[in-house]
Amino acid sequence: MFGTSGIRKVFSPYGNDIKQFTPSTALKIGLAIGSYIKGKTVVIGRDIRTTAIPIELALNSGLISAGCKVLTLGMVTTPTLAMSMKFLGGDCGVMITASHNTPEYIGIKLWNPSGLGFTPEQELDVENIYKKKAFRKIKWDEVGTFTHINDINTLHVDEILKQIKCNPKNGIRQVIIDPGNGSSCEIAPLLLKRLRCKYVTLNSQPDGHFPGRLSEPSIENLQIVSNIIKNSPNIDLGMALDGDADRVIFIDANGEIIESIRMLTFLAKKELERHPTKKGTASHVMTPINSSNVIERTLEPLGCKVVRTPVGDIRVAIEIQKQGGFIGGENSGTYIWPTFHMGPDSLVTIAKLIEILSYEKKSFTELISEIPNFPFVKKEYPLTYDKSITSEEYKEMGTMIEPWLHDQGFTEIRYNHIDGLRMDFEKGWILIRRSGTSPILRVEGESTIDIKTTHKNIDAVAKILMDTYDFIQ
Repeated sequence: MFGTSGIRKVFSPYGNDIKQFTPSTALKIGLAIGSYIKGKTVVIGRDIRTTAIPIELALNSGLISAGCKVLTLGMVTTPTLAMSMKFLGGDCGVMITASHNTPEYIGIKLWNPSGLGFTPEQELDVENIYKKKAFRKIKWDEVGTFTHINDINTLHVDEILKQIKCNPKNGIRQVIIDPGNGSSCEIAPLLLKRLRCKYVTLNSQPDGHFPGRLSEPSIENLQIVSNIIKNSPNIDLGMALDGDADRVIFIDANGEIIESIRMLTFLAKKELERHPTKKGTASHVMTPINSSNVIERTLEPLGCKVVRTPVGDIRVAIEIQKQGGFIGGENSGTYIWPTFHMGPDSLVTIAKLIEILSYEKKSFTELISEIPNFPFVKKEYPLTYDKSITSEEYKEMGTMIEPWLHDQGFTEIRYNHIDGLRMDFEKGWILIRRSGTSPILRVEGESTIDIKTTHKNIDAVAKILMDTYDFIQ
């Protein structure tokens, strides 16, 4: 049931529980979650999607029927739900969202009291209860309760501002923010106002059909806001969020969409410069196996250790919790700041960037240009049928691809099987990995040579795989 980031499926009012997300599915998931936490307190939020309401109502019914005390936040961002756990005393959080997926999808993601998403082991426990229908049995007078919590956005912003100290004598001229018609339409402008930023908004009307652009803040979906910035001389910075606001993408004054690991590298570098006490054991930065090598190239000379994890913000957060890092992030645009909470928080990231820029004499565009930009390419290949790829199959793929790499002059190949197959070589790397949320094989990588070489490497590797395996289109 669970993928890299919770459960995500196409909504259907009725249908096959395995292939679709139905209210009936949600009812049983609610019973399973309530049974897992033994009827304790659950905090629930939902994003703007049109199908989030029937799923929430069914989920609440299951939770209450398992004896839970349900605290509902209504429409909120995923970071707001994660942050609220410590204030509301939740034993479990449930965010009803399909994040950046297209409008027909809906799903849920589960949270621990620390703001850390459920681990794969916890998800498996819930799934086993669901499959076995081993639901908690209660009497009629042990049914749980349901309470709506107001003003949670104000609480989230207040909590962020407790740790953000901007220089009142300096600031950027103007920013543009694009919430993508998602659940940050209210809280993101509120945060900018409280930070005393001059701002304009785009796609800031909540709408679960996402009429302004698709929810994922990809390069393709951000061309309008990029062009606006290019033609607006007074805008210093752009930012765009996905549907539930766990992701944020930044855009410089030239309209260039900044690759997220360059941004993570920039934020970490500035934190180390501004707070030298982070150096040493506290200077760990966590990022998944599919992130750019620019992070090691820039941060390791500063005494910062980069720790690689499997893909997924939960995996990043788990490693931060284990090793004590001060920031983590993914190339999808998620950033985790453990001094706030253990979930990805785009709003904290925005506030952190505004704080950093308030102490700088250079513009964001000048500062980000100091971080190298390695040519990165990611391509997706649908699977002919939904299957997992075993560790043995990944090893077999490496054996087939290695001769081609040698023919191209790439030597000293290093293998990493932490998640899929990553092959590092002089002047680049390639990662082959099945998506954790969709029946798609991703082939991605970068080259320090040029973008043409990166495309050539990815295309050649993909062709070898498609010629060998009938499950790759």
